[in-house]
Amino acid sequence: MKKILLSAGIFCISLMANAQCEAIQTFSQDFENFTDGGFAQNCWTTNETATSPKATITTVSGTKVIQLYSFFTPAVAWYIVSPEVSTIDGNHQLSFDLKPIAGTMTVQVGTMANPTDYANFQNVGTAITVSAAQTNFSNIVIPASATQKHIAFKVVASAQHMASSLDNVSWQPTLGVDESKLSSFNVYPNPSVDRNVTISYNNTLTANEKNSVMVYSLAGAKVFETQMQKDTQTFNFSEFASGIYIMKLQSGSNVATKKLVLK
Repeated sequence: MKKILLSAGIFCISLMANAQCEAIQTFSQDFENFTDGGFAQNCWTTNETATSPKATITTVSGTKVIQLYSFFTPAVAWYIVSPEVSTIDGNHQLSFDLKPIAGTMTVQVGTMANPTDYANFQNVGTAITVSAAQTNFSNIVIPASATQKHIAFKVVASAQHMASSLDNVSWQPTLGVDESKLSSFNVYPNPSVDRNVTISYNNTLTANEKNSVMVYSLAGAKVFETQMQKDTQTFNFSEFASGIYIMKLQSGSNVATKKLVLK
């Protein structure tokens, strides 16, 4: 694998101090507006130094990605930090693509109050081991916080010269119910103690439309998916650990998301 060497003069650059870096409500960043080379651009930041792991913008098959590269310092955590967002209200969701290039890495989603205070990084969900088995992560809802201001990724590699790519990072409002077409749905009991959860729809479908249910962990991994066989159906989630999940309910072309709490 080709090693990426950065000049000793390239250090962590905090562009957040730039007057142009104002808080934004949402973002959908594919990094195509970035320049190949050092990652800290367009109000995105990192804590790398000349001798630490690297985050660089690299063009792969005509597409720009963040290449995460462990360099000579495995087991050292480093961070990819988004621009400041105007609110972390529990009503937005994070999605991104994460693909292996060489070796093993883990990526922990989290938040930060200050883009240079890495000790303040707060985990959301469990760390993701980068693998080819799952490369797209979506429906990650960050818990509401009045103090956290940035979405961040904490990266740790298992050995020297390990690499992964991060792309298509999106922070958008959660999808709501289109009341004009999806008149109502119910999920009960919620929270559920015995893990038996009943889902009911009240919506008229065409012959080719279906009602479906998908459940995601807070780390964005899809842990359950099925099509409803009738308008009201009970599912048993006893194999899942206690905690909060995100349930995605689709009725025809209409989609809604809802938190599911399993005791």
